[in-house]
Amino acid sequence: MATISVQTEDFDVADELARLMGGRTDIGGVGCFIGVVRVDKAHGSPERAIRALTLEHYPAMTMRAIGRITDEAERRWGLLGCTVIHRVGRMLPGENIVLVLTASAHRQAALDATSFLID
Repeated sequence: MATISVQTEDFDVADELARLMGGRTDIGGVGCFIGVVRVDKAHGSPERAIRALTLEHYPAMTMRAIGRITDEAERRWGLLGCTVIHRVGRMLPGENIVLVLTASAHRQAALDATSFLID
């Protein structure tokens, strides 16, 4: 069963990875994606650069939607573990937005599931 959190607080990747692994020896591969707020220089002038990002959500709907997606990933790739953390609220450039961790017996399943979950 996936661990899902939608939160305003930042997360610690090492802590989350340790929690996912939990001393298990049946995990052969871990997939990871970390999304970070970036300054979008494509818009040219410094006045138009991103100074902060604010994400809002509908809590019940968000949790249901992420739950459906993680259920599908667990089923399709036979995951041994899965963590999805998505931050909401105000975030500054350089801060974490999202973390997806997947664990499986083999690396390709973990990487494919991670790609599926973030997309």
